[in-house]
Amino acid sequence: MSKPQPATRLRTCRACGRQFEYPLKGNRATRFHCEDCVDVPEEIRKVSERLFTRIQKLELTVKRLEQKAASATKAGETGEPGHGA
Repeated sequence: MSKPQPATRLRTCRACGRQFEYPLKGNRATRFHCEDCVDVPEEIRKVSERLFTRIQKLELTVKRLEQKAASATKAGETGEPGHGA
């Protein structure tokens, strides 16, 4: 009797950020890397993972700053004291 295969899940590659289904029969993707990134040498993949993580953090910081600026602009337009010019 063979062990049933677990349900496939949508995963995100740590190296490139691409979404992929895992596990799929015949697909070489791992839990952490898509089928394309599995072939990349480990040293390069590690650098790519670090860069991808850094990009995600920077994007989040930009998003937070944009939200903060937008709320400050709205507060200045409504004439709230302590905000704006």
